[in-house]
Amino acid sequence: MKACILISTFEKFRRLAEWTAGRIEVEWEDHPPVFYAGLDADGGSSLGFRGESSDWMSVNRDAVIRLMEKGYTHAYLILDDHAPVGRCHEGFLNEELPRLAVELDSAYIGLLGYGQHRKMEGRRLGLNHAGLERSNPDYRWKFSLHPGLWKLDALERVLNSRIDLYQGKDRTPWNFERHRDDREFAEQFPSFRIGGASCSSGGIACAVSVFADAFRRFIADCALFLAKHRGGQALRDAMEIRLHWVFGRYQGPYPMFWSGCMRQGKVNHDFEKWVQTHGSSRIQTAWARAKAECFLEG
Repeated sequence: MKACILISTFEKFRRLAEWTAGRIEVEWEDHPPVFYAGLDADGGSSLGFRGESSDWMSVNRDAVIRLMEKGYTHAYLILDDHAPVGRCHEGFLNEELPRLAVELDSAYIGLLGYGQHRKMEGRRLGLNHAGLERSNPDYRWKFSLHPGLWKLDALERVLNSRIDLYQGKDRTPWNFERHRDDREFAEQFPSFRIGGASCSSGGIACAVSVFADAFRRFIADCALFLAKHRGGQALRDAMEIRLHWVFGRYQGPYPMFWSGCMRQGKVNHDFEKWVQTHGSSRIQTAWARAKAECFLEG
């Protein structure tokens, strides 16, 4: 096992990718080496690419091949807008999860898992496997592009399969993760997800925060029930969209906001509302700097 971090980006969002790498440097002690897929320059931490930057699948396939040539077997694949929003559990990320990836011969272990009002989508393993969930092969989001640990040769094969199915600008991250594979193909690539808070190093503070989030969710569910009772499903759905940002954080060994800090190339205002309302002073300061540096339109 030789692992690294691969931040997927392209030149327009170089500064955001570098900000995410900076947050990893602050929040993830002794993290693996960081490389970038999608930047124009070829050398150092930038892996370069051939063809068009809009062809996300081919760009990242090139990066995966370069990493394997460098001797890496696994990589934490992180999109450029998925900086950690809290302290990472470096022991779990640096040691425990890589060990489990080898032991289970996993293709992918997702760091946005079950729990915290997110349902299980497969079979839960025992405590000797950190309570990981083995994803059902029919689960559509088994190859989610939220941060996760990939076996590189498996990632190359999945990317190649998608490249054969899509052309040009359709080779997007969205089409990569939403494509529904047939069962025979999916069973070749065992995928897993973590059980968030149980893999965190946050201790009592994390437990209190998870409880507070659960309580807020309970209150929100009551409000949604009343909205449906008084105004029907349409009113309930509209209210749920307005409340969705409150529950975007996922606490685990790599704490994250589920939809990242960017939406369609601009500031994700759901993320911003969460930072301003529930974020620590540290992430509030970091986000203010990122917004000024990476989103020049403010």
